[in-house]
Amino acid sequence: MPVVSVIMPSYNHEKFIHEAIESVLGQTFRDLELIIIDDRSKDNSQQIIDELAQKDNRIKKIFHRENFGIAKTINEGIKNSTGKYIALIASDDMWVSEKLEKQLKILEADENLVVWCNSAIIDSNSNLTGEITSEKYKNATPHGYVFEEIVNSWISGSGIIMKRENIQDMRYSENLKYLNDTQFYADLAYKYQFYYMEETLSKYRLHGDNASFGEITDIKGWYQDSLVLCVYIFQEYGSRLSYKALKNIFYKTCIVPFMIGTQNDPLNKFNFIYPVIIPLTFISFTVKNISKRITGRITK
Repeated sequence: MPVVSVIMPSYNHEKFIHEAIESVLGQTFRDLELIIIDDRSKDNSQQIIDELAQKDNRIKKIFHRENFGIAKTINEGIKNSTGKYIALIASDDMWVSEKLEKQLKILEADENLVVWCNSAIIDSNSNLTGEITSEKYKNATPHGYVFEEIVNSWISGSGIIMKRENIQDMRYSENLKYLNDTQFYADLAYKYQFYYMEETLSKYRLHGDNASFGEITDIKGWYQDSLVLCVYIFQEYGSRLSYKALKNIFYKTCIVPFMIGTQNDPLNKFNFIYPVIIPLTFISFTVKNISKRITGRITK
């Protein structure tokens, strides 16, 4: 059994996946398995994975016969993992060679921590842009119990590592296309402390095909995800949400999708529908929770 299971979801990243794989296999900490799940790529990604798997038996490959989406793909990787810890990396990102070694040293002191690191930003040619994610995305999560701010925090998925045993009852929501990681991190943060490393141990690639770059066209999809996330958090944690948590949930699920919609397609009809539906949903749940708290205090 390896110490670390590295999960790499793959989809149409033939230009980048070779570097991503090599950055994992080239880690100074070598007791790992690399589980690559290709979600029916239309390019040569599977051929590249095949070629590298023949050279290193630490690679486990899973090829989908149809496209299932990122959440189901990562969940399959979790299901097939055997290591004590699970680390994630996107097939267009990279790690520096000491990434796992340095994170495991922190986990030696407390193996239940969720450890994640800062990332240097690279372009499509793997050149450093001079930016780092903690400066580009100002809302990075601090140390400790971060449940109150996690929903509106930016976390690099390629920089995170956690104990496999601790996520046996957690999965990425397959009902969410864009915010499945946000829900997963919220579930994690409710139970476990986060530990943020300022050192840039991963490289986060911005290019024309990833979700953090370029024009967003699926306005309806972002609004729908935001509504589903809002409902989930209230149903799962409603009575335990503080004012700070509510403020962050409102911003993430009501303000952010409206900003995305109006900046990318101002006249899109969904910009006139969901900015009413989602806040009303938020207010409705908030009022119900306040009423329950007041009733509970009176009863006591």
